[in-house]
Amino acid sequence: MTANSGFEPPKRRNGKQDLPSRAAPDTPPPRVRRSLEMRPPSVAAPLIAVIAHHLAAVTDFGHLPPAEVYTIRQVSTHLMVSLRTLRFYEQAGLSRPERDGSRRLYGREDVDRLTVIVVLREMEASLPEIKALMSAFDRPEATEAEVWGHVEGLLAELHRGNDLRIGQLKLLNERLGAMRRQLVA
Repeated sequence: MTANSGFEPPKRRNGKQDLPSRAAPDTPPPRVRRSLEMRPPSVAAPLIAVIAHHLAAVTDFGHLPPAEVYTIRQVSTHLMVSLRTLRFYEQAGLSRPERDGSRRLYGREDVDRLTVIVVLREMEASLPEIKALMSAFDRPEATEAEVWGHVEGLLAELHRGNDLRIGQLKLLNERLGAMRRQLVA
């Protein structure tokens, strides 16, 4: 502290000035907290959470500690996707994070929705297929059985598509083997 001013400059660590952290606060700012509280949870929020839990069980996602809000970086790290990917999902209308200025803040339901989206994209579901599923989640009149049926149908369709591709790749490998045998002969 300087003698007259009462100002104490930030301490230095390893020769660098110790600046205040821009990390996410433990609790969101009051304006964002009110916004999150005012945003009613979707009717399907519990169902989305269950589906996200089941789908995430087959991935390598790390543990995300409980919190009121998560920053885009925390969600990106947890889901192992780029910040750009999360921004793309927002632009595509698949996610709706709250904003604190220019910062995106995600609630638990947002993280669950993104978990479903990311897992389905890893399984090579198309964006229109994922949008259709998210629309089913968002329809207030949709029953749990309908949504589960939609999820199961999408997974079955992806499975059939993979089986078809595997068959095509086997045929391609047979042709490649024949070509190699022709070259060696």
